[in-house]
Amino acid sequence: MNELLKDKTPMQARHIRPGQGQAVELKTGQLLQIQTVKGKQVADFVAFTLGDTGEYLSTSATRATNATIVPQLGMTLYSNRRQPLFEIVEDTVGRHDMLFACCDPVRYEMLGAEPGHASCRAALTDALTDYEIGFDRIPSPINWFMNVGIQQRGELEIREPLADAGDYVVLRALKDVIAAVSACPQDMGPTNAFNPTALMIRVFRDAPLPDPPVISNGVPPPTRTGTASPATPPGRLHDTPEATVVRVE
Repeated sequence: MNELLKDKTPMQARHIRPGQGQAVELKTGQLLQIQTVKGKQVADFVAFTLGDTGEYLSTSATRATNATIVPQLGMTLYSNRRQPLFEIVEDTVGRHDMLFACCDPVRYEMLGAEPGHASCRAALTDALTDYEIGFDRIPSPINWFMNVGIQQRGELEIREPLADAGDYVVLRALKDVIAAVSACPQDMGPTNAFNPTALMIRVFRDAPLPDPPVISNGVPPPTRTGTASPATPPGRLHDTPEATVVRVE
């Protein structure tokens, strides 16, 4: 654990397989870590203001306001209303993309894939179903770990990601938001080094947990009413077909 996160409280973690997506809510000040488990895996990332999904993370506003096409450490990410939504507070890679749209069924049809190929746009739509954000409302994403080169005449060249196993970015929420991440399933080009793999996302509280109660001789300290209560149990691991979720309760 790095210095930034070692004293923060992990609230939840989710394992995302290629072609799947997950959505999480973050309160102002909370941290979101997006990590490539085996390396060379792209994470498509979108976000919306909690309670007002008409405001969303805008790659065009972020590019224009920062005067760059590459997300960088210390950069603020802006909404379509040019309001700050996130700050990049940790980045172990330094090479990402905010030019390419999500892969979608039509894109794979153009590439000659078999019908039904998984896509980031469909995965993000599924992840955001509870927020009534449909397929046509998925904005252009930030593609964490995607390595895009710009050639002399402006042509875009997709290259293998530079991210190694365990590399990550950490974002601090500057507003209450819904964030959604998909593990790109592109296996027909170098986007994920021809081999899509899993991602992990973790949400951290911006403060450490309180110290556990001191137990003397195996007896918990009395509560305010004078009765004893057991120590708080550890977080439980829940396995579901969609994801692995760790919650600290």
